[in-house]
Amino acid sequence: MAEFLSTQARKSSLPDMKADAMNEGLAEDQKRPEAQDDADFLIVARKRFDRASAYESANRKDAIDDLMFKNGEQWPANIRTDRTLQKRPCLTINKMKTFVHQVTNNLRQNRPSINISPIGDGSDKNTATMLKGLIRQIERQSNADIAYDTGFDSAVSNGWGYWRLLTEYEDENSFDQVIKVVPIRNPFRVYLDPDAQMPDGSDAKWGFISDLLPREEFSELYPDADPVPWEQGGMGDDNFKDWSTNTHVRIAEYFTYETERRRLIQLQTGETLFEDELPEEARKLLEVSPELITDEREVESTRVIWSKITAHQILEQGDWIGKHIPIIKVSGDVIDIEGRVNYSGVIRDAKDPQRMKNYWATAKTELIALAPKAPYVLEEGQVEGHEQRWQQANLKSYPYLLYKGTSIAGKQAPAPRREPFAGPPSGVIEAEQSAEQDMMGTTGVRFDATKSERIPDESGKALQQLKWLGELGSFHYTVNFVHALKYTAVQFIDLIPKVYSRRKVVTILREDDTEENVTIEPNLQAPFQTAPNRMGKVDKLYNPGLGKYDVAITTGPNFQTKRQESAEGMNNFMRAVGPDAARMIAGPMARNMDWPGAEEIADRMDSMLPPQVLQKGLEQQMGDIPPKVKALIGSLQGQVQQLSQQLQMAGKEIEDKRGDQAVKARIGDQNYDAKMTQIAADLKMHVEALIAERLGAKDDMEREGFEAARDQVNRDADRDDAREEREIARTAPAGSGA
Repeated sequence: MAEFLSTQARKSSLPDMKADAMNEGLAEDQKRPEAQDDADFLIVARKRFDRASAYESANRKDAIDDLMFKNGEQWPANIRTDRTLQKRPCLTINKMKTFVHQVTNNLRQNRPSINISPIGDGSDKNTATMLKGLIRQIERQSNADIAYDTGFDSAVSNGWGYWRLLTEYEDENSFDQVIKVVPIRNPFRVYLDPDAQMPDGSDAKWGFISDLLPREEFSELYPDADPVPWEQGGMGDDNFKDWSTNTHVRIAEYFTYETERRRLIQLQTGETLFEDELPEEARKLLEVSPELITDEREVESTRVIWSKITAHQILEQGDWIGKHIPIIKVSGDVIDIEGRVNYSGVIRDAKDPQRMKNYWATAKTELIALAPKAPYVLEEGQVEGHEQRWQQANLKSYPYLLYKGTSIAGKQAPAPRREPFAGPPSGVIEAEQSAEQDMMGTTGVRFDATKSERIPDESGKALQQLKWLGELGSFHYTVNFVHALKYTAVQFIDLIPKVYSRRKVVTILREDDTEENVTIEPNLQAPFQTAPNRMGKVDKLYNPGLGKYDVAITTGPNFQTKRQESAEGMNNFMRAVGPDAARMIAGPMARNMDWPGAEEIADRMDSMLPPQVLQKGLEQQMGDIPPKVKALIGSLQGQVQQLSQQLQMAGKEIEDKRGDQAVKARIGDQNYDAKMTQIAADLKMHVEALIAERLGAKDDMEREGFEAARDQVNRDADRDDAREEREIARTAPAGSGA
């Protein structure tokens, strides 16, 4: 019975999501109570906007000056005007963009990534991995890197930036919604609660995003609305200063929390839920069986109200689907002075060194440019009658200049001469170099790798250490970005079960950028489950609404850089372990290479691995295979093993038969040799008996002559025996051993 209540509560807690006319992902069936007066609501909204505008005015003024300075407006207006009138150079060697890009591009190279981990009994590691992959897919589909980079660039440049989350229809033919990360290019459009203490704005109680709509579009979207512009605007909103004309109407999105008291109950299953989320059937069941409730208490529950308003009218209103205000703030350098928070970026304190750089570079250029036109030295009266030409000699290039060879007193005088240019003073060059060092000191960015600390024979590790020290002074910007990204991930975890509120096959993105299709099943009784489908494959089912998950941010090289580092490490390891062990890791190493055909080569190298290694890899790959498929694979492996045994037995029988034939052949050879030996022995005995008979009465001389004849007979007999053996061998059958 308690399990039934838990199931009903989960079903009722998943809202029926519908998007409004602006596709902002709001539930139209959850409206703000009509008891709240619209006029009072707008009065509070205007007061909050005025307060935020006044509180941020000083920061906005400094931030605008920072952005103009970054854009190259680095000379005071009066000095630039004077130098322009005097036709003197006024150079701007703008290094501010380089300092900003040094910080922002370092983040792009080592982009932080979101990691999800399960916490508590109801969570699952597989679901956490799925959530991580789904968040990566959401980020890719919505081009979240643009939103992240835009907000971070604003934080580094002027002290703070923003991005936002919203939901919209997947496409024009679907009722399904998706989560999107949207950039806010102009940070001055946002007015956030000044009482917020966290650098990511996670504790803000309200916030505004102002905007302009063409009057025609405003009338089309809100035909019944009064097109009265909102006469409010803070510093930095000057690009909206013409809102009061006949072409545009200014509106604002307004997010705020609304609090209500609710009864929280705990069931015998251990699950906690709000009583008003239960359907009527479950409530009646609790009235009959109150023992199913083990604990209860009254709590202050909050929800986020979204409104689109003008100064005098609420255009649209509803509940935001999430429990957080979907405006994420990324802060730069933050200093709190007696409750007044000052935001700044890398430009703020580098302005004076940059002005010094511009001044000394201009002075050096001016000295060098005027070197060929240095003042002439001449006697008084030598240019009489030609004064105009000589006065313009430093401005124009005349083919010749006329002068008199005598002075005003009529005395002989040498020809006019220029004083030689001694070059720019060393103090100017030193001052310019000092200004560059001051810029690096004030920004905390040392992009020239500390020349004074370089040594001729330094190692790559030493260079990497110097690079790390150069980035350390600006690392707090990256830390603040990590806080903002973590708050974004927290909102992702909150929004995903609510947006994906019905069964749906979604695509997730693995860490190596490969895609995988998984099924989200909100009615699943477990956070993760596998089930075979009709095609004989395995479906992975997830219920992201069960369990709790924690968020962590990992900062480091991207996946492509990790692949390159992995390949280099494997290469060094192969050299260390030798060729025999290197063969075992050749396949994984090939997969980490970027040249064409790496996967094919890796597959071939893996196929050459020992059987026991292949068997272990197969067992690991069978972890997610359904039981029926596993049983089929096991049966086939048994058949293969049985056939292998039969093949071995057949081979043994063949070898045995071959052995028998060899034995028979050896026996035949032995019989033949014995017979030939016997024949030779009999012949020898016959000859010796014949000799003895014939030599019985002969004298010694005759005996010696007869013995010589006997020896010759023996030799002839041996020769005949050898000839007979060769003839027998020639005519013997094949394989007999003869």
